[in-house]
Amino acid sequence: MMMVSKILSLLQFFTLFTITFASTEEATALLKWKSTFNNENNSLLASWKQSSDTCNDWYGVVCFNGRVNRLNITNASVFGTLYDFPFLSLPFLEYLELSMNNFYGTIPPEIGSLTNLIYLDLNSNQISGTIPSQIGSLVKLQILRIFHNHLNGPIPGEIGYLRALAKLSLGRNFLNGSIPASLGNLNNLSYLYLHENQLSDSIPEEIGYIRSLTELTLSTNSLNGSIPASLGI
Repeated sequence: MMMVSKILSLLQFFTLFTITFASTEEATALLKWKSTFNNENNSLLASWKQSSDTCNDWYGVVCFNGRVNRLNITNASVFGTLYDFPFLSLPFLEYLELSMNNFYGTIPPEIGSLTNLIYLDLNSNQISGTIPSQIGSLVKLQILRIFHNHLNGPIPGEIGYLRALAKLSLGRNFLNGSIPASLGNLNNLSYLYLHENQLSDSIPEEIGYIRSLTELTLSTNSLNGSIPASLGI
């Protein structure tokens, strides 16, 4: 009986050590990212310091089993880029909310490594460049919001791999080219917002095959052709 008790104590010790180490690694990675901000001394992120508890004291950080699970710094007046975001150091991240800040530059292809991500919101920033095709690796994603930025180029067809997606919001950018027919694969999609872009060509009939779709906004683009019969209009 005493031997079993000792084994259990050792297991608890090693579990606690592993969790603590993991949180420290994640904290170091997030602090490195914060150090690249143009306004590193942002008061809302003053709690982000090595001496404080990442999971309990850091603004906008939520943990599960000692690992960073959610990061929400919406409307925090952050001025920086995503280039040094610790994508590879946050394997358990499910919610990433960075909206209404001053993030600029492009979305790094490393975003595809956040394979547990369920919610991604980058809206109302100054993000430019193209949407990386690697975003198609986020197969658990249910909400994707990148509207009101400066994105250009085509909508990657790889978004069609995101079968769990319920809301896709890419409006108010400078996206061009055709609407990919692969969006018709998104059988769980309820909301599709592509308005105020520079999209051209016709609306693919595959959009009308999304039976769960309740809201579709395509206004203020350069679309042509007729409305597909599959939309039932």
